[in-house]
Amino acid sequence: MANQISHDGHRDRMRERILKNGISSLQDHEILEYLLFAFIPRKNTNDIAHALIKKFGSISGVLNADVAVLAEVDGMTKNAAVFLASLPEVLRVYLKDVDRAKVSLSGRGIVREFLGAELYGLPYEQVVAVALDSKDQLIACEKLASGDGSGVKIGVRDIVNFALKHKATSIAIAHNHPSGKLNPSQADVDLTTEAYVTLKNIDVTLQDHFIFSGSNFFSFMDSGRMSKIASVQQTITKSLKEGIMIYD
Repeated sequence: MANQISHDGHRDRMRERILKNGISSLQDHEILEYLLFAFIPRKNTNDIAHALIKKFGSISGVLNADVAVLAEVDGMTKNAAVFLASLPEVLRVYLKDVDRAKVSLSGRGIVREFLGAELYGLPYEQVVAVALDSKDQLIACEKLASGDGSGVKIGVRDIVNFALKHKATSIAIAHNHPSGKLNPSQADVDLTTEAYVTLKNIDVTLQDHFIFSGSNFFSFMDSGRMSKIASVQQTITKSLKEGIMIYD
């Protein structure tokens, strides 16, 4: 009984890790271990996952293996083998569907409406961003930071990491002011300036930074501030963590 409680606790902890950090935070054998939970409920799937990696060399090798060969691994069931072998085809169907369903955000008005809908009515400050490809199609929309009614903490590194993670050609960022004020603070201006220049050096365009309050908005681009940032000639020498240097 004690072993079963410990076993269940381990699975619960892994699920919490996934909820907190995403499945990409797991090692390859842990991903397989998690995938097998539903199909092998009463065995230690960690041992089975290690055996699969040892036999097939990698997680892709496991998923590309034949059902019959997968089922030969000690502890595996036929249902589990069918499930793992079917995942590549499921992913292909998923990717085709995502490609068909890509959202075009061509034009600042469309980007603004999209981001405004993400922030509308929130009682606390939040920063969101969209990553776009070369055709202004949406790659991803993510919350980058949340705060309270008085402010939200975010760094240029968070914005750069978002752009790099999604291999974006351009991005737009937005945050809300629950207080009702639309004018950007000096911190907003500094963040936008540093983000624009840093992203430019990795060939990513910062299209705009919006500030929303209810249905009203402020746009760095429409206000002319983005043009001023783009024409800045002096060198920005702030050093970011991870060794990123900001230059004009």
